[in-house]
Amino acid sequence: MLFADIQLRAESLTPAGWPKGLVIGSLLATTFVIQLVVSPIWGRRSDHMGRKAVVVICTALSGLAMVTYGLAGSLAVLVVSRVLSGFGAANVAVAQAFISDRYEGADRTAALGRIGAAVSLGLVVGPPIGGVLAVLGARQPSLHGLPGQFLLGILAGACSLLGALVLAVVLPNLPPRLEGEPEVPKPPKRSAFALLQEFPALRRLALVVGVAWLSLATLEGTFARLIERLFGYGQLQFGALLGYEALAGIAVQGLILGFVAKRLSEKPLVRSAFVAQGVGLALNPASALLASSIPPLATLFVASTLYAVGAGLANPTVNSICSRTVPSDRQGELFGLLQGTRSLGFVLGPLVGGVLFDWHPAAPYVLAGAVCVLAAALV
Repeated sequence: MLFADIQLRAESLTPAGWPKGLVIGSLLATTFVIQLVVSPIWGRRSDHMGRKAVVVICTALSGLAMVTYGLAGSLAVLVVSRVLSGFGAANVAVAQAFISDRYEGADRTAALGRIGAAVSLGLVVGPPIGGVLAVLGARQPSLHGLPGQFLLGILAGACSLLGALVLAVVLPNLPPRLEGEPEVPKPPKRSAFALLQEFPALRRLALVVGVAWLSLATLEGTFARLIERLFGYGQLQFGALLGYEALAGIAVQGLILGFVAKRLSEKPLVRSAFVAQGVGLALNPASALLASSIPPLATLFVASTLYAVGAGLANPTVNSICSRTVPSDRQGELFGLLQGTRSLGFVLGPLVGGVLFDWHPAAPYVLAGAVCVLAAALV
């Protein structure tokens, strides 16, 4: 719900004369700086205290972050909300470890794809609702400014807190190991990136993950600004595009990936997926060049389709490959590490993207397309 509103609200709160792209990029990167540090820690804890407790705690922290965002009337409070969001962002990584405990091979790839589809399901509904609330806040005097933002933050926070409650009730409190394996001993003290030292093959895979996420993160703080700058589109159009992209991701990860993973080897699958992502990302600013003959929304929807297909095929497949490189009792540590690697891309990406956008709106998208091609080559 908050994705577009964060960009536009931070832009409105940035003092005159400050570099808006750098400020927005720094604000968005705050979450991922925290996430980079704490996600491997949360992952290791889930290996030894159980997945359920960590998932519930992180989801509750995410809800608190959203409520704080709803109360924010300054950049400082926005930063606080993003810090809290970073502390709670490991819930998806731990859920992925939960799945990896119980599936193998192509079945694991398909199951991780279903986790991605579940995340995308929230993105189908959230952005359009966020767009409607943003429009209400702008059109209704009683909802203008802070009250309209308050509704957005409270609704998003309530959804997350309700999710934490549901997880606490229905999620099985199973040990983080496969049935029949011995109990996991007390964990030795390790650095956050010990897996990279112990498993050299994982270094190359982590590099691919980081490069791929860097391409998307470059656009993290610019897409809402791009469509507003080029076409005058607001949060309703943004919500429709992101919701459609999420729906396409659900179709790919929930229905298509399992079929494809059992019939196509991983290397050409991942390479093709990264190329599709790159073309989709680069096509966004190109929609302005084609506007005289093709409606911009049509081109943007094609770009969203290509990106959704590429990401829906690549991300679960790479995660599945990574999970096979480490022992079963360290899956939480692994997915925390991958979350941290993703976070590193999202620390650098918004900063680079924001600065490049201020220079030329198309520049972040050209860079992102090139980075995805690089990721395909690294595979």
